[in-house]
Amino acid sequence: MNLISSFCQNLIFIRHGFIAEEYRKIFYGQLDVPLSEEGKIKSLKVVDELSNYSIKAIFSSPLQRAFFPAKILSERKKIPLIIKEELKEINYGIWTGRPREEIYKEPLFWERFKNDTISPPEGESIRDLRKRAKSFWEGLKDLEEGLYVIFTHGGFIRALLCELLNLESRFLFTFEIYHLRGVLITHFEDNQILVRGINIDVKDLGVLLESAYW
Repeated sequence: MNLISSFCQNLIFIRHGFIAEEYRKIFYGQLDVPLSEEGKIKSLKVVDELSNYSIKAIFSSPLQRAFFPAKILSERKKIPLIIKEELKEINYGIWTGRPREEIYKEPLFWERFKNDTISPPEGESIRDLRKRAKSFWEGLKDLEEGLYVIFTHGGFIRALLCELLNLESRFLFTFEIYHLRGVLITHFEDNQILVRGINIDVKDLGVLLESAYW
């Protein structure tokens, strides 16, 4: 890892805000559920904080809970907003919309963590999600240096961390990813990475960006 490289991309991955109360006890996955009022208010606060930084571009999942702050930040900063299907949450197939308590009783749900190729009927496996995360990451390699903001989902961020850190999928939920907090990853020109923080309050992002990383 060339830690004294003058070239690097700083990428902050932010999980969306709280969703509306009536959807919290179901498997929503790729269901396009709305933010709660609290989720909207806190999303706007994150936008306010991020507006203080020089940002090259914004990436977002097309699902409204992630897209809401991304669009506002893009308009405010007058910078590109790039929508990526790859940034969506995992597809739970026929489990989508069903109560969590029901799904937790299904052996298949737990088998997925032992064998990451297992998927719910008509849905994605954890391996599929990891492949999506890897595909998105590889698409960032040709970006110029600078700061990029990515609004996405908890499952995607966990899968990306497992992929980048070469962890088995059974470690997926060893990462607690808070709503509207950031995971800051520095990507160097030799294709090495440094995970500089998990669950970062965006108001502290500037301190991390200005601090030495070696």
